Amino acid sequence: MEMERNRGKRHVIGLTGSMGAGKSAAAKILAGYIPVLDLDAVNAGLLEAGGEGSRLLGTYAWVPFRENGAVDRSEMAARMFADPVKRKQAEEILHPLLWKAMEDWIQDKPVCAVEVPLLFETGSADRFDSIWCVTCRESTAINRLIRWRGFTEAGARERLQYQFPAEKKARASDVVLHNDGTLDALREQIEVALHQEGIYECVIH
Repeated sequence: MEMERNRGKRHVIGLTGSMGAGKSAAAKILAGYIPVLDLDAVNAGLLEAGGEGSRLLGTYAWVPFRENGAVDRSEMAARMFADPVKRKQAEEILHPLLWKAMEDWIQDKPVCAVEVPLLFETGSADRFDSIWCVTCRESTAINRLIRWRGFTEAGARERLQYQFPAEKKARASDVVLHNDGTLDALREQIEVALHQEGIYECVIH
């Protein structure tokens, strides 16, 4: 199946899902059709040495820094996860920077997608024309987090509990991509969704 872009239609997709669901895999496939921005990558850039996020977060003594001047992202995440006050302080600095970067990026893109891990948790659904949610069985997500992210089973379950339930995200989304199978199966769902939303038309040869 080949896809042809429909021209002249402004459309920004918010791509989300729980940890371990496979958002990055979906984003990589989707990037073969339309531009995709990874807000996690933008966030990482903000926290590098000299980044605006690093500079502003330096006002808080609890924020951990590496020797090279970059924020220790892993340690900061652990501290934020354990303390809602710290999480709120960091989010009040980083979220406006992330949304500004996103708005600047989408300006010249009639059709695009933005990968937003905590889209619903941050109350940002209204920033997008449609929401696509990548989902999978909890056991699949836990196994992926253990295998690819180095979590213990208990740690994986704890992090998943911090996020909105996958079922709640799916119900609030316009498109649900089920990702317990192969990448080819995921690609087929993405192509169908692009066609159904009027972004692409299928050309079958």
